Amino acid sequence: MASRSALVNGWLMATVIATTTLVSAVAADRTGTAGNSAPQPSQLPKVMQIKLDHAQAVLQALALEDYAALERHATELGALTKTAAWGVLKTPEYRRHSEDFLRETDNLAAAARAGDLTGATLDYAAMTVRCVQCHRHVKGVRAAD
Repeated sequence: MASRSALVNGWLMATVIATTTLVSAVAADRTGTAGNSAPQPSQLPKVMQIKLDHAQAVLQALALEDYAALERHATELGALTKTAAWGVLKTPEYRRHSEDFLRETDNLAAAARAGDLTGATLDYAAMTVRCVQCHRHVKGVRAAD
């Protein structure tokens, strides 16, 4: 049976690949959807690039066990959810995804403050799952329009 550390490392690698791929794909998508899209199409890639930069910085902080950087970037990711440019859709499901993402960034920041590397790694993975779920929702709504 694989050790917990090996499982966490495997999960972390998978989430990094998924995060990078999904965030990059959304950042490259410059089309808005009439009625559902809050920011101008040119704003969304910038927000997604900032999100990607912070997500990559979180991964680096995890790898280096830099808890101050980990907390800072987790907090910045959470703060992004409160900006007008974040509000891509006005659906209840999108709002729920954003709230879930914010909760995961709060958990990640708390794990960083506690110096809990395993907890922070699992919180990072959970945060990434929230990203994937939300991106799937956005893509589905845009495809339906």
